[in-house]
Amino acid sequence: MQPRWPLWMALGAPVPWYGSGVATFIHRHSHDSQNPDGFIQARKRLGRPEADACYIAPALEADASASHTWRALLEHLIAHAGEFGIQRLYACLPAQEEAAGLVAECGFARYVRETLFRLRGQIKIPLSSQASFVRPQRETDSLALQRLADRFTPPVVLKAEGAYFKNANANHALIFQNWWQPGHAEGLVFERDGVVEGAAIWQRGNRGVWLRYLGSPLDREMVEALLTQSLARIRPDGKPVYCGVRAYQSALGVTLHDLGFEEVTELARFVKHTTVSIQEPATSKTRLLIETTFPGVISTDMGPEN
Repeated sequence: MQPRWPLWMALGAPVPWYGSGVATFIHRHSHDSQNPDGFIQARKRLGRPEADACYIAPALEADASASHTWRALLEHLIAHAGEFGIQRLYACLPAQEEAAGLVAECGFARYVRETLFRLRGQIKIPLSSQASFVRPQRETDSLALQRLADRFTPPVVLKAEGAYFKNANANHALIFQNWWQPGHAEGLVFERDGVVEGAAIWQRGNRGVWLRYLGSPLDREMVEALLTQSLARIRPDGKPVYCGVRAYQSALGVTLHDLGFEEVTELARFVKHTTVSIQEPATSKTRLLIETTFPGVISTDMGPEN
């Protein structure tokens, strides 16, 4: 799903966090340490004091000392991000691998577990009986989407991911945004009797399409209507479609299986709160008094006599 290789991302952002918002840091072994070379790359979220750790190398299984390189890189990233004003760092890793434990040791806290599903190849998408309630998402749906997130997302996840409103243009239309819905994402909503009850949102990448569902996973007819209509719009690309099902959405997995999705892996999402320095303007001029017993030296709070 990454739009570019890490080398191209690094070359396009020579100054960390500026421009494309990418920061790349290199670890080189020295005479004092024989830990392997490595790098870490993170990307700042647009308009947010947050960033995602996208790449880290080398692979832990490639070298017995790679874990030391990982710790050094993660610690440097955390410190540098805090100095730049980034308040939260995110990482997503396979839940059962050594990497997840190592990231946790560096101060990242796991806030949600997620099963990754993948749809590959062409399938026949049945027409849902509730399709008439599905329509394209509009900017005016912002408040309704926020309410769905508040209602069906545990508070710990909402706090970690920080869904929020954003004034998008001069007429102050509100657009619902968070880490998984950038401004160019597409989406459908399920509206019945004037009430938005669910939504499906997807983002296209060079390697596939990321699909997310928002709403009650227990309403089977609504879930089927949203997913089938979404897939009908996505599949002409012919790319794999990925969908993350979190622990509190487990009922959604049954519908995905029926549509031809298969489980790929278990993921764990982590967040690290950094220490950010805050600069405040001085309310009054501070005067330093210098006391001395040496003759001829005048204290700095005194001026020449007239």
